[in-house]
Amino acid sequence: MAQTGLFLGFVLGVVLLALTVFLTGRGWRHYSVTSVPTPTGGGSAGSGSGSGSDSRRWADDPTVLSLVFVLAALGFGAMAVLFVGGSAIPESVTNVAGPALVAGTLGVVVAYLFYGTYHAARGRGLARSQAALLGSWVLGLLFIVGVALRLVGLL
Repeated sequence: MAQTGLFLGFVLGVVLLALTVFLTGRGWRHYSVTSVPTPTGGGSAGSGSGSGSDSRRWADDPTVLSLVFVLAALGFGAMAVLFVGGSAIPESVTNVAGPALVAGTLGVVVAYLFYGTYHAARGRGLARSQAALLGSWVLGLLFIVGVALRLVGLL
């Protein structure tokens, strides 16, 4: 029975990969990539210590982003191992690992939703304040959905 499930998973994976290659090879998507508008600044008078450009450079570097992702994934993996760990791990560490894992996951989801909404709104030409309002509105809507699900008894 397990071989049938593995075989079906493999076949579906190959079909999905072939479909993806077929659709991307057709060239049916025609759009231009645009970036979020950034202020150009008229000189170095208001730049201060220059830490803004340094942090921007770090945030745009793919190596730094990949390293942060790998470290976050390893951190979440270590917390999961501590959470489900056996008798070799003290119970006090196991009791802290569960809430820390839930808090980290919620933090990532909230940051992803807010920043994704903000970035998409800025890319569509909205001002920073309007984009921040839209991101906050999405988080507020998520909170209201959570409260409604809790009241109904589904959460």
